Amino acid sequence: MTRRDFVARACAASFVRYVPLRLDRPATPLKLAVIADLHHGLAPDALSRLRAFVEAAKKRPGIDAVLQLGDFCYSLPESGECVDLFDSLKHPRYHVLGNHDMDKCDKKGAMTFWGMPSRYYAKSLGAYRLVVLDLNHFKKDGHLVSYAYGNYFTEGAACNWADPEQLEWLSDELHTSKQPVILVSHQPLGFAEPGQPIPEEQQVILKIVNDASKANPNGAVAVSLFGHLHVDRLERVEGVPYYCLNSASYFWYQGMRAYTKPLYAFLEFDGDGVLKIEGIRGEFREPPPPASGSVIGRSASIGDRGVELSRKPDRVRSW
Repeated sequence: MTRRDFVARACAASFVRYVPLRLDRPATPLKLAVIADLHHGLAPDALSRLRAFVEAAKKRPGIDAVLQLGDFCYSLPESGECVDLFDSLKHPRYHVLGNHDMDKCDKKGAMTFWGMPSRYYAKSLGAYRLVVLDLNHFKKDGHLVSYAYGNYFTEGAACNWADPEQLEWLSDELHTSKQPVILVSHQPLGFAEPGQPIPEEQQVILKIVNDASKANPNGAVAVSLFGHLHVDRLERVEGVPYYCLNSASYFWYQGMRAYTKPLYAFLEFDGDGVLKIEGIRGEFREPPPPASGSVIGRSASIGDRGVELSRKPDRVRSW
């Protein structure tokens, strides 16, 4: 897709929104192929959806890396076909642990099944720093417990926490990074329900993000990417965009509400501080219950978005 084609497509889309990047200087472009919440083992057509993503990524020129944002597959023999298909991509591939990935095993089992060396980690991708989190812990009775074998489905569990060791590592990483950071997790950051404050487990991480951006502007978080909610939603906190990539397979509301098309996105961070998101427009196979219309970001699509920023607000151009 040329820049002209992207602009034309974005202007024509009624659901276009704009994603600002906190970049203070030009950077080498970076192109990512991203998929979230495939749910192989739950969604009956997950493998065909993954195949569509893999084939599209193989045809896409210039992809630098491929990300799956969690809730990918169970670590069972029948899921080997899913991992093999994903691994047929020759690009650098990065995994994120999602809660359902530990429904049938512990984290070590999921990581071994995928070939994932660390549950949280950082990698340099061109001019950017990819920082991947593991928010798969719950608190109960004053104890922090790591997800394993679906144990987070327990009464009184407060989910989606990072452990203290990881929080210390994240702070060090953001305070020392010499590159703008793409912060990646499965569970959301920067999101709250209408009329409610941002949950405490998110506030802990957002404070680290905001404190580090003041102390180390060169390593500030440019964007936070995640899945988990099966919606197409963008929020901003302290100038940082927090973006939820919709599920590849379905929206959940009183049951599985499948999409007509497999959803995934191509993200391009260009050299001038512009993030362009090219998604897929689909529909619901059957209309979800009307009451689900109150869910923020409910959609059977991933919308196209883009914005160009400068240090000076009067030089910002959007499309």
